[in-house]
Amino acid sequence: MSNTFKVSYKPLSAAITLVLAVTITANAKAADPYQLNSLADSEQSLANSAMPSTVLDPIVVTATRSHRALSDAPVKVDVISSKQIEDNHAHTLKEALELLPNVYLKQVHGKTGYEISMQGFTGDQVLVLIDGLPITASTGSTVNLNQYMTMDIEQIEVVQGAASAQFGSAAMGGVINIITKPINKTKAYVNTELATNGDQNPSGDDIDANKRFIAAGIEGALDPAQRLQARLSASYLDDDGLNTDTARWPRIKDASEQTQVTGRLSYTPDDRTMLTHSKLWAEASRYSEDDTSRFNLRVAQNILPQQREESINKDRISIGGSTDIHLNKNTQTYQLSAQALYEDYQSDSDTLSNEVLASSRNTNITTALGQVQLDLPAIDSGAHMHLLQVGGQVQRDTLSQTKNSISELISDEVSRDVGELYLQDDWLIGDHWEILTGIRYQDDQDFGDHVAPKVAVKYNRTDASGRDHIFRASVGSGYRVPNLKERYYVFDHSNLGYKVMGNPSLQPETSTSYQVGYQGQIGDDLNLSINGFYNDVEDLIQTDNENAIIENGISIFQYTNIDSAYTYGGDIGIDWQVDDRATLQATYAYLKTKNESANSELTYRPNHKVMLALDYQLSDTLQLIPRLNYESKQLIDTAAQSYSPSWWTLDSQLNYKIDDNFSLYGAVNNIFDTQRDVRDTSDYRPIDNREWLIGARFNWQ
Repeated sequence: MSNTFKVSYKPLSAAITLVLAVTITANAKAADPYQLNSLADSEQSLANSAMPSTVLDPIVVTATRSHRALSDAPVKVDVISSKQIEDNHAHTLKEALELLPNVYLKQVHGKTGYEISMQGFTGDQVLVLIDGLPITASTGSTVNLNQYMTMDIEQIEVVQGAASAQFGSAAMGGVINIITKPINKTKAYVNTELATNGDQNPSGDDIDANKRFIAAGIEGALDPAQRLQARLSASYLDDDGLNTDTARWPRIKDASEQTQVTGRLSYTPDDRTMLTHSKLWAEASRYSEDDTSRFNLRVAQNILPQQREESINKDRISIGGSTDIHLNKNTQTYQLSAQALYEDYQSDSDTLSNEVLASSRNTNITTALGQVQLDLPAIDSGAHMHLLQVGGQVQRDTLSQTKNSISELISDEVSRDVGELYLQDDWLIGDHWEILTGIRYQDDQDFGDHVAPKVAVKYNRTDASGRDHIFRASVGSGYRVPNLKERYYVFDHSNLGYKVMGNPSLQPETSTSYQVGYQGQIGDDLNLSINGFYNDVEDLIQTDNENAIIENGISIFQYTNIDSAYTYGGDIGIDWQVDDRATLQATYAYLKTKNESANSELTYRPNHKVMLALDYQLSDTLQLIPRLNYESKQLIDTAAQSYSPSWWTLDSQLNYKIDDNFSLYGAVNNIFDTQRDVRDTSDYRPIDNREWLIGARFNWQ
């Protein structure tokens, strides 16, 4: 296949020209920036007045691709703050997302790590971003949430349901956007931690340090004017895995050693007559991981001990900038931003059978992307205001994979090129209504044109007691192009009697997503949130197990568009400020799915989930955070109608602040010691047993 970048730009250019022409000649006046600042201030004040004093109203960007107060966003956004991440000692993205009550995590099949499921959509239907730029799907299909460390995270923003209008293909089930910390004053930190899993430590020593973690970072200005700033951070996590019986070869959990190093530079130029508030940045990171899996393979009447050793290296480079543009001396201001990304993912995996090399697999995945966005001056027509935004993106993905030096793809390397354009209008109507409309045009070299629209409506009012109530509703179109692995991969297990073949003729998955919600303060110290959703999905891509082709005694299966499905459900949550020292959060989430082709539920989707969390400040220096989790049983095999059991877990964190710079902490995770039965292949309860840990953190500033 040719590697020439072939994206049709004529429709993109024509659309951009049309949008700019219509906008510039619109029969309305541009709003004064001081009006906008006043509006933002009043919105922030309104948002803060609707929350207890201990609940912050952070600024989010994922809802509208612009900065908005969380409670003011026209679509629901779940936020995990850096304080929550630090207080709960979440070191990976997977551990951070466990703090959300309405998402589901499961192990990546055949890999060390986890993927996410939201509203019934799997990990390959959810887009994961860092500052608006995608993370490479490490399996070729889904993002491994273990492969990102949290040391530089300011907050994590999660939008559930179809977000293709804002973020394109792969955002059919929602978006997870990691917002990194801005570089501020000079400061540094060191965080270290030790943990043990008792009698499941592979060393055989119950009090051995089975898990070791250390992270450090330093940042600050490099010049007296503080225009050039830099940050360097590093994180190391070494987990020896778990072994339920040290006398047996297999291990229930893989050993994993992870390292991440990130450097970032930012530069603030002097304001010019035409350009103000400019910002330039560049970031480079290196992620490395070494995993060891031990398991048994049954061949005829023999059981052969197997060991898989995988080495992963991921290099990521991104650059970007933003500026306000003043075309003349009046108050009209355009905001322009642009970003570019290159990420290279390498995996080398060796499988040994009876200590003899049986196979060697090498994978290389790359992503190259550039995007630009222009926010136009606000159009003020009295009681109405329009905030218009237009942007475009080009992306190229490549995949190559060999086993024993022979390609496992239909060709040696496969690629995908795509160009996209999006347009958004945020329409503010009076003091109470807001309508957000967006549309995204995608031009794929293999699948041609596609348009994904979305409309969201928000209504807010203040009652006689001064409490704010917010109602939201949205409908959007979801869209996912088959990934390169689904189209071209050859999964050859001829020694076990089967193959799974990619299918270049696959068609994109599509969905229509409906979301409704309410958020408000129903008491001086009590917040309530209620949300519901319905997703109608067509052309789901699955392995066709019913129509295998037999060649030389080998069953050959193929990916195909065979399924349609729907998912619906919702969640209800309360946030109660019990007193000045304690906050209680309780959430119940419900999910119902149906595979209409099989007339059955979709697999790996629990129907019920409960989370109860208490943040209790025992004293000025001592903080207790217990968290109770419940997941109901889930269907694992449709044909056999086998289910994984329901489960409860209880985690508890105790944080001791010695002074402003030094703190100690301890935790017991999975206090109930809930763990799957390794003899039951349908048991998908937590893989980790009870864990005890201690740690320390030192901050210098």
